[in-house]
Amino acid sequence: MTDPKISVVFSSFNGAGRRLQQMLDSMLTQSFPFEQWELIAVNNNSSDGTQELLERYAKKLPMTVLRHPRPGKSGAMNAALAKARGALVVFTDDDVEADVNWLSTLAACAGANPDFGVFGGGILPNWEHYPQGNPLLDWIPMGSTFAIADEERSGPCDPTKIWGPNTTVRRELLGSNVRFREDIGPLPGGLFAMGEDTEIVSRLSRTGVKTYRCAEAIVHHWIPASSVTETWVQKRGERLGYGMPALFAEDVPKGVRIGGIPLRTWIESANWTVRAAFLYPLPRSKKRFWAIWKYYYMRGYRAGIRRYMPTGHGSQQMTQEIAH
Repeated sequence: MTDPKISVVFSSFNGAGRRLQQMLDSMLTQSFPFEQWELIAVNNNSSDGTQELLERYAKKLPMTVLRHPRPGKSGAMNAALAKARGALVVFTDDDVEADVNWLSTLAACAGANPDFGVFGGGILPNWEHYPQGNPLLDWIPMGSTFAIADEERSGPCDPTKIWGPNTTVRRELLGSNVRFREDIGPLPGGLFAMGEDTEIVSRLSRTGVKTYRCAEAIVHHWIPASSVTETWVQKRGERLGYGMPALFAEDVPKGVRIGGIPLRTWIESANWTVRAAFLYPLPRSKKRFWAIWKYYYMRGYRAGIRRYMPTGHGSQQMTQEIAH
């Protein structure tokens, strides 16, 4: 059997009650011929009807269904990558709806740009309820908050502007050893580090792989109404901060550490804590929102330093001296 041109890979944790069916329906309508692509779906330790739903659609789609019982999206995606046969590997999520020409556009874009190895498509919001009049839309970065990439121009782009729900990599660049870091990415419950897609794309970029935006290859990313609140967005800032030391270790301040945290980070954290406390009782405003967001971001950032950049000998000594 001839290998397909494209492998689409995704994982789902308890997706049956969310948007998984809509995602699979959008794959049924793809204009790209079925014999030229495959879909690899991973049931990541679901306890609902996800497995049954996937098996039902496997009868209608060129789809392989895998089980990955260990919780964690990155591990599940790695299980899918081990099975991928396409020359292009497309990473996506179980809550997108793809335009009918999504895969054919990605194939054409990759074919027309052979010097590029990673491609990011357009990601538009699919609102459960459009937040009419909600000032959050004017306050927040839609990319890091909702994984929206709505730049309308195609062309070379920064690797940090390529988002997980619509990322394509030439399989030859992944080989057998370039995989998602399993200590980054969504986990059920608790605090986890965002950015597993950014990390793998950035890692490839550092080896010289060039990145390209295919703006016409579009998916629509589901945004539930429960996510369009100040509280949800601010707590997401904590997850974003938690992942930064893992993604950009070189940006963590050097020098003296106290309790494992760089002194400069403590000073910045204290600054935002005071601002948030001062503005919290006041009416809603962009300044108030961002002060609270930064408070949560810095809280996550400190936890991320402890998780991904353990205290070195010198910092341990400083901690001990302060403790005494």
